[in-house]
Amino acid sequence: MSDTKRVKSDPKRGESVMSIAVGEAFEYLNAGTKKHYRGAGDTPTAARERAAREAGISPAQAERLWKRWRTMASVDGDVYRALRNRYESLCMRVENAAEALEQERREIEENNETTGSHRQMAEGLARSAKSAEREMR
Repeated sequence: MSDTKRVKSDPKRGESVMSIAVGEAFEYLNAGTKKHYRGAGDTPTAARERAAREAGISPAQAERLWKRWRTMASVDGDVYRALRNRYESLCMRVENAAEALEQERREIEENNETTGSHRQMAEGLARSAKSAEREMR
């Protein structure tokens, strides 16, 4: 019996051996790569290396995950945890920025409501002053 017949899921036979953690780690690395991509003139490899360094893993670990994520049975726990923590930090920064914009929007709307009520009051006082002036004549 050959070795490939004894192996439950052999990548050469087309069956996937990827774990959920590997897929998640790849997505975390991919998000970091997108964040660090500088546009024209930059390469995905350079962006991936910057993302790896920021996450606290070596560029070699990131390259291995990037190239083999479909066939990897598992990912090193330290690599997964570092990428997940960096991704969560990125998400928190985005959520905090969105919350700050929402707070600013609320303040502007409250200010506009206050200004609008003052304007209405001022217009009402102006009308009553004009009508009182007409009555005096």
